[in-house]
Amino acid sequence: MARPTIADVAKLAGVSPSSVSMYLNNRPGIGVETQVRIADAIDELGYVPRGGEARRKSKGFIGVLVEKLPKLLTGDMFYADVTSGIQREAESLGYSIAVSVIDEPAEVLPRLVAEDSIEGLLALGGGDITDQLLHLIIKSGMPLVTVDNQSDLQPLNSVVVDNYRGAYLATRHLIELGHRRIAVIRGPRKYKSLTERYHGYLNAMIDAGLGIDLELVQRPLSSGLPNKGYREMKALLALDAPPTAVFAVSDRTALGAIPAIQEAGLAVPRDISIVGFDDMPPSVYPAPALTTVTSERLAMGHIAMQRLHQIIKNPRHAPINIVMPCQLVIRDSSAQPR
Repeated sequence: MARPTIADVAKLAGVSPSSVSMYLNNRPGIGVETQVRIADAIDELGYVPRGGEARRKSKGFIGVLVEKLPKLLTGDMFYADVTSGIQREAESLGYSIAVSVIDEPAEVLPRLVAEDSIEGLLALGGGDITDQLLHLIIKSGMPLVTVDNQSDLQPLNSVVVDNYRGAYLATRHLIELGHRRIAVIRGPRKYKSLTERYHGYLNAMIDAGLGIDLELVQRPLSSGLPNKGYREMKALLALDAPPTAVFAVSDRTALGAIPAIQEAGLAVPRDISIVGFDDMPPSVYPAPALTTVTSERLAMGHIAMQRLHQIIKNPRHAPINIVMPCQLVIRDSSAQPR
């Protein structure tokens, strides 16, 4: 058979040859869906760009892709621990780390991937690291492992926390203390991990026969702001019948909610119990010590890096989703209702 051409790729993808050329040269102006169609056509036809084989990887470099956060990566306790685990394991395996930050949902391959300058990529977190972008990276042939994120489009190598079970345990703890009006402060829907935690709350309430009171399901009001949870707690306190307990989908959200409770002349846990998720060390925030859900964050980084090393050495490894266990840590912010 004749060697596939750009024209063949363009025809199969339903785009112009110039669009294929722009895609191959990583030029802006092509949407994610178009890029995915072109990548699929290239894969199906087995097209190899002339001279494309000459691109060379920077041996020994691993990319870490993150979205731009309100706090620096090192200022977020969860991701700081995960990246520390990645760094330690990478060094033990002889790799160096190159970090790439995206400011918004990307419509082109990250430069580290497009320039073929790394041996593999770890995509850390969700949000602006969308399913479409992950699909695009996979189609490029770059070895990829996601951390704290999965794809709804296709199986891929990932390392995640058992967010659903952790949230279920946290909510059940409040139920077992005797609370019945238990609110949840949700996170942005673009984060799959936070959505899973919300589902854990819902099912714990349903399994206990309490049902779901929609006025106690507080949507996020402070997305993109450093102090999450404050505005949301204010809204819950303004209800005719405020909750006696709150499950917040992250410790940062819970810690933002506590000042709102205190400003209302109430105390935690005397008047309102609150439970978070992520297990920030009590030493980094004022009392009361927060009841929360903990997971092995350093281990997540180690395991993700080990898995990436495995698929770099053998790309034929079948994708696996590694779910890290978590457990409830009971401290001072939860108690029986008055």
